Amino acid sequence: MSGDDASGRPDEEVLAAMTHRRKSVPVPPIGAGTGNRFPEPPGTVGTVPPLFEPLADFLARTRDLPPLSWLIEEVVPDSGNLLIVAAPGVGKTYLALVIAKKAAEVGRHSFLVFEEGRPRSMFDRFTALCFLPDALVHIAHRKGVRLEDAAIREQIATHLCAHEAPVLVLDPFSSMFLGNENDTEAVNQAKEHIQSLATINPRALIVLVHHTSKAGERGEGPPIHAARGSTVLSGWADMQVNLTREDTPRHSGLVSFVAQVAKGRDGETAQRHQFTLSLADGTVTIEDVTETAAQDKEQQVRRVLASATTPLNKAQLAKMVGGRRQVAFRAINAMEERGELKWEGRGCTLAPGTATEQEP
Repeated sequence: MSGDDASGRPDEEVLAAMTHRRKSVPVPPIGAGTGNRFPEPPGTVGTVPPLFEPLADFLARTRDLPPLSWLIEEVVPDSGNLLIVAAPGVGKTYLALVIAKKAAEVGRHSFLVFEEGRPRSMFDRFTALCFLPDALVHIAHRKGVRLEDAAIREQIATHLCAHEAPVLVLDPFSSMFLGNENDTEAVNQAKEHIQSLATINPRALIVLVHHTSKAGERGEGPPIHAARGSTVLSGWADMQVNLTREDTPRHSGLVSFVAQVAKGRDGETAQRHQFTLSLADGTVTIEDVTETAAQDKEQQVRRVLASATTPLNKAQLAKMVGGRRQVAFRAINAMEERGELKWEGRGCTLAPGTATEQEP
């Protein structure tokens, strides 16, 4: 039986156990191409790093990191976490493919995990967008990828480490997470699995594709809460883009959708860009329609007020205009600042001289 010997000193078995507990845990060596731009400082191997660091050290460590830049101007950041939210069939996967194509054009590798769509459908999409067979694109199609699978995450991590500025697309979240999307604790665990991949390479772009909620499809509530289930994923994202379908002529071979920036941790929000993809020659046109959308909403406000029989307060007016209340309020406030609204008590009407004052 182990214990102290006659001299009161621990016996050899206890000493060995104590020595084993005191051993430091070695840190794996940091080699070239691992994606780790911040190796352990000299003398810290095997120690627990301090939680805080002096501001001067932080500024020195981050000074040479690149500022916010874009893979697709004002829509897709060059790196970080991007959440794409849309209803089925709107264009989420098409946007993911556009991102991969843009990345390939500048010499970046993309790793696409697609858990939906028939193989032939995916073939047609790649060929319609004129991907070259030797493009820097790697695809895992319907491989049963699950975020909780540590072995799968290890495979993905290996690829993210091996390239300078990789792109990872996970499409869609619902097929890689089998838990309850409304369970904050469960979604938070899935988010941690994704974030463990995002932190491997500071130059990586992580794209998570998710479905919109029913309320989001109807345009209700804040745009940042358009995603289905828990709001954890919106909190994870550096940038969130919500997609809505745009009609195109029948048999035109065109796919069109509007991408609205619902969240931009380091930039502006509410921008709207219309993407039009030609499935004949693979061209992609992107148009900033932010101002056009604002003008359309203001025109809706004018029409509602022109047909109203009594003054309407802002809440009533926003409800009658429809769509997202925040967008309607933004239009109402802009018109108020320009003097296009006349207040009567707690309600408003169109001011005299407003262009559509007499519209039925």
